[in-house]
Amino acid sequence: MLTLEECLKDVKYIEEVTLVELSDKLWELGTLEKIKEEVSPELFTLHVGMNMIGNWKGSGWWGVISEHAKLVPFVADTLEDFGLPALKTAFENVISCFPEDTIFSNDDTYCDTINFLQNVRFKVSNERLNTISIEKRKEMVNNIHRYLEELEQLTEPLWGYSGENNGWKTVLDFISAHK
Repeated sequence: MLTLEECLKDVKYIEEVTLVELSDKLWELGTLEKIKEEVSPELFTLHVGMNMIGNWKGSGWWGVISEHAKLVPFVADTLEDFGLPALKTAFENVISCFPEDTIFSNDDTYCDTINFLQNVRFKVSNERLNTISIEKRKEMVNNIHRYLEELEQLTEPLWGYSGENNGWKTVLDFISAHK
């Protein structure tokens, strides 16, 4: 089992490029499920966290949720392990807006769900989603946008480029605590 200590044993100074290279190395192992099987729990948490933050920096939380669906089931636990309970709660509020039977994958059904929640004017082909009344859909869309904004407001000071260590302090603290 690959550990965080093994991956960083020869690294003297950790910067963003170091994190990207480590993440790329872990992705070579395969899917998130495969990576989870082959690395220590701490290294898996770090991997999810690096991808979560890196993708957030590029496209915000909606980008993480809509374009990196496979990360979503691991985000709440990662936020908890990173010691960020307010972000975890805010993230869970966003996810609570999704239909209960949502499977976070990048398939057509998930794409329909994303479109359904993003804007009431977006057409979807999923029959189950189309049975939800327009009033209920408007409520769901409004809620997800409100919760996303709250989540973004909490996240920006921590992970934005104006944050400590260009927004990577959370990851660096986790590494220091588990190396």
